[in-house]
Amino acid sequence: MSEVLIFHNKEVDIKLSKAASEQSRQLDSVLLIEIQIYFSCLLGKRLAFYSEQTLDGAWKLSANEMADVLGEAQQLTDKIFIRFNTVMTKNCQVGDYIGPPPVTDFTIANQKPYVPSWLNIDYKNGLWSGLFGWHSSNKNYENTRQVRAGALSTVT
Repeated sequence: MSEVLIFHNKEVDIKLSKAASEQSRQLDSVLLIEIQIYFSCLLGKRLAFYSEQTLDGAWKLSANEMADVLGEAQQLTDKIFIRFNTVMTKNCQVGDYIGPPPVTDFTIANQKPYVPSWLNIDYKNGLWSGLFGWHSSNKNYENTRQVRAGALSTVT
């Protein structure tokens, strides 16, 4: 499945693998996939996965928390929503956190340059995963961190 969504006046080409497309039809609740540009000591690319129900690898949110983040998201399928967000750590830590890092959303006046050109979503080994980048990005270079319930991991 392929779809184009627009964030901050920029088109993002979103592709769901066959496995992701099939799994999306089996979801019992909404899955929110958040594209994060992560500002810390260094700039990072992350995908965070959120759900109201227990879902392997996704952070469980309350109904109120989910309603808040869905307010800024766009619908991709019946159960999958996509959100673009810039986040910044509250302090500079080079290593990964176990659990949610202490971050805060912050506003950039012109977010359009930070919005990626593409997002590829997959489902394998019982987990949602994905990669994103810009026109000049190598689509085979796996440098998007997957924010998981419990820890951060790289795409495998």
